[in-house]
Amino acid sequence: MNDMGSMNLFYWFVAATPVAVLLGCILLFGWESSRAGAVSWFVGIGAAYFFFKADARLLALANAKGIALSLYVLLIIWSAIFLYNVAENAGAVKVISGAMRKISDDRTVQCLLLSWCFSALLQGIAGFGVPVAIVAPIMAGIGFDPIVSVAACLVGHSWSISFGSMGSSYNAIQLVTGLPGETIGPAMSLLFCAAVYSTGFSALHIYGGPAALKKGAVPVLAVGSVMSFMLWFMNKIGMAQISTLAAGMSGCFLLSAASLMKRGRGCKIQAELTDGMSFHWAASPYYAVIALTLLSQIPAVKSALSPYYWGLDFPSVSTALGYTADAAPSYAKIQFFSHPMLILLTAALFGAALYPARGSRAYSSAELLRASARKTVAKCVPMSAGITTIVMMALIMTDSGMTSYLARGIAETFGSLYPLASPFIGALGTFITGSNTNSNVMFGRMQYETALALGKSAVLLSAAQSVGGSLSVAISPSTIMTGATNVGLERGGENKIMAVTIRYWFVNVMLVGLIVWFFGR
Repeated sequence: MNDMGSMNLFYWFVAATPVAVLLGCILLFGWESSRAGAVSWFVGIGAAYFFFKADARLLALANAKGIALSLYVLLIIWSAIFLYNVAENAGAVKVISGAMRKISDDRTVQCLLLSWCFSALLQGIAGFGVPVAIVAPIMAGIGFDPIVSVAACLVGHSWSISFGSMGSSYNAIQLVTGLPGETIGPAMSLLFCAAVYSTGFSALHIYGGPAALKKGAVPVLAVGSVMSFMLWFMNKIGMAQISTLAAGMSGCFLLSAASLMKRGRGCKIQAELTDGMSFHWAASPYYAVIALTLLSQIPAVKSALSPYYWGLDFPSVSTALGYTADAAPSYAKIQFFSHPMLILLTAALFGAALYPARGSRAYSSAELLRASARKTVAKCVPMSAGITTIVMMALIMTDSGMTSYLARGIAETFGSLYPLASPFIGALGTFITGSNTNSNVMFGRMQYETALALGKSAVLLSAAQSVGGSLSVAISPSTIMTGATNVGLERGGENKIMAVTIRYWFVNVMLVGLIVWFFGR
């Protein structure tokens, strides 16, 4: 039985304490997520044990679940960053970026191509600040105002986060809610359709105001329709992990082809060669990612490989107050031959073998792998500690009934207006932690349980959680700082950037909230 009696305001505040501590440590004290996550995890253990009567066995199992879920997500993150580092160290990212920069002389097209499409393509490959770190300096380098460059990129690519990085955020929302990918994925992609258009228009308005909107309206509508369709279609056929990559690539191709034909150069992208490396040679590991993902989804291959996995079986547990966490067989199951990690690592090895043959003669294959591994470790270790502690905190809250208690209180407070607020809760998680993945882990289960308590669609509100979290990368302090640093803005530049992005962020998230409220009534 999961009914812990009538709502008690004191216990509701206790249930909210771990999240409040995490908020306070990051926003008030400026702590890193690893340190803040550790403190909030410890507070969560105390609240669950002393107030929600979770025993030591339940807490141990909840922590084990947290580690298992963290492992699933971190394997994707580490391998995605490793692949990106292989390409960057080999000079391939420079070649790809150069090709994007030379496609059009039209500022409106350049703005859309770089901040809206190419940055989304990069998000599909790596994420975690990489699109802003690469694209904003390119825009500034070809004459865009530095603040406009960072702001347009932040807002423009914010539609691409949830399915980016080979689906790390998408996998997180699945795992914490228990909703299957074939259900939550298409729902998220449909909800993102409005965001695809609105972020394109936002990027244009940041660059040139109403005049740019008027000039770029047709390209946004045309390209936005293609990217929205690709996002939905890839989810519909079970390939959510590369849906952002496919959508971003289709947007880049369509804008590039239209621009090149307008200039009378046909549809061939005239990529600048760097030490003999062509655009397609530079992009070949990412072509391999797409090919391997397609191969893994062939029914016969999928069926043959499905028995090979690793996953722990967790038993049902109950608190002394009567809350029961259901048994979880093969929790956070890692398929050995279809998990994104294997695909990404295979593509990285392919790139390391290929790049030194043309363009990256400064590195042998072994040296390229070693250099990329060192960069990956330096970037990912602090981030991984933060993710793991936050995930463990979230699982303790879920299995002890604290999340359910929070959800009931929120449902009773907001009532029928809760669907309007649901994407803003996802937004809060991303703002706090700088990660849509962490936001989904923190609040995904609460959104799911709130929907059930209100009699609303759990699929729709869970999708709203991730979409709101995705759009809020536009106001994430850590990502803003990355962009400001890379375009050479002095101290205070971050505030100027956020003053621009927060207006567009609010409009975009509110638009999603209104759609969720309308369909979730």
